[in-house]
Amino acid sequence: MQSIPSGWVVNAWKSRPSRLPHAKAGFSLIEVLGALLVTMLLVLTITPFVSQMWATWDHGGEVANLVELKTRGVGRLREDLRHAIVGTSVGQIQDQPAFEGDETSMSFPIVAGLGKSGTGIEYLSFRVANGINGRALVRRRAPVIGPTYGGFVDPVVLISGPFRYVFRYYSRDGERIPVWNKGRMELPARVELDIFDRNGKPVLELPVALPTFASLSAGCIAAQGGSGCPAVSLSEALKNYFSLTSQGKS
Repeated sequence: MQSIPSGWVVNAWKSRPSRLPHAKAGFSLIEVLGALLVTMLLVLTITPFVSQMWATWDHGGEVANLVELKTRGVGRLREDLRHAIVGTSVGQIQDQPAFEGDETSMSFPIVAGLGKSGTGIEYLSFRVANGINGRALVRRRAPVIGPTYGGFVDPVVLISGPFRYVFRYYSRDGERIPVWNKGRMELPARVELDIFDRNGKPVLELPVALPTFASLSAGCIAAQGGSGCPAVSLSEALKNYFSLTSQGKS
């Protein structure tokens, strides 16, 4: 039997091709298409959920604006009108701290507090102005000095957002007055505030009704009428006052 040289066996073993790969294997076309299909299915599945999240986020912002509108802005305005008084004094009518208003602004005197901690009588101004995120309803106050008043200070934003604000005024007879002039020498029975969104649709189902309680000034009551005073008797004025007060508490 012929023997095989040992050196030839070793050389033959070394010359055999290696079975270990020397290059990195790539993805096949089928694997790539499968990954794309899975990604598309995930996107289609998540898209409605993400859209719902954004819609809920936007709705939450709208609800927050409405809550702020009802509690902070309208609440402050309602409280101020509860303390509104009828101003009667001497001098030029345009310089007197009396009630006046139109669709985008309103001013009236209030009893801000008496005694050491109070500021006495103030003249308030509410005006619609440009805000950071749309339009804003800004409140300012001025001190009443004798028969006139000083400059308005301390601006406070009551309501802001992409809204349009409209004031409306109603007399004791229920008549709607587009512009309430100082020469009327009385307060409107109520003020209504309409708020519209950027599309012109009402934000609230009904306008916000803000009643006033004072119908006559102290001067008109003491004089039982007179020049510049409405033709309302003392008994009728008191009756209206208690009626409005009871409505405000209900």
